[in-house]
Amino acid sequence: MQNIDTSILERNLLILIRGAGELASAAANSLYKSGFKIVLTDLQNPLAIRRNVSYCSAIHDKTISIEGVTARYCMSKDISDVLTNGEIPLIVDDESIIDNIQPFIVVDARMLKKELGDDITTSPFKIGLGPGFNAGDNCHMVIETNRGHNLGRIILDGMTIPDTGIPGNIGGESAKRVIRAPRDGIVNWKVDLGEIVSKNQLMGTINNNIEIRATLNGLIRGLIMNGHFVTENMKIADIDPRGLSVDYKAISDKARSIGRAVLEAVLIIINKNIIKKL
Repeated sequence: MQNIDTSILERNLLILIRGAGELASAAANSLYKSGFKIVLTDLQNPLAIRRNVSYCSAIHDKTISIEGVTARYCMSKDISDVLTNGEIPLIVDDESIIDNIQPFIVVDARMLKKELGDDITTSPFKIGLGPGFNAGDNCHMVIETNRGHNLGRIILDGMTIPDTGIPGNIGGESAKRVIRAPRDGIVNWKVDLGEIVSKNQLMGTINNNIEIRATLNGLIRGLIMNGHFVTENMKIADIDPRGLSVDYKAISDKARSIGRAVLEAVLIIINKNIIKKL
């Protein structure tokens, strides 16, 4: 281990979170409430389906508030103004973002699920979420995102459980609760977030001619943005079999666990004043 330059702590506690979907947003929410300055990035056309609890929705809606914390879509030049206003700036991601912002810590929450070839010797301290990250290789810490006993575990050496491709079990359902695009094309929904659907109910279409039908009874917890171009087998919706007992506008138990794990990881970095020597 080697000491961090403590002057960094005094002049810059900015944390960059790449990705602004459900898990990234839970992390941003926890960090913001704990007093950290956050900058979020995402794609120009975000892929999140749990849009009520994903700050990336601000790219199209300008702002979104999740459990009392607001993010605002802005240009890079406006980041300081948004931070001063007590909000989280959200900008479109590009590969120069780290050099331009120069954050103290980077949380990579893009959930790419494939191993990245990043060289952490030239990067800020990096925390990776889920499969694709290897602590000591392409990041400094990894957080387990797979449901189960180790959900939210901070890994200082090695990797998380590999991506299983099988959604976690909720209300006794796993794969059936996730709806995937049957074909490439433009999605057109006939339902909305928070609605109750019945199995085989028509939910929407691809290119106005390929039907998307509900796979089970339940509450629509996730829908990719209407009018989005999707590719075959892409996750485009999520039905929760627990129905109206679910608050689809609240951060989920899984996301909250991961968000608090990110906060714990950041506090370890700061309070122990260490960086893992590579």
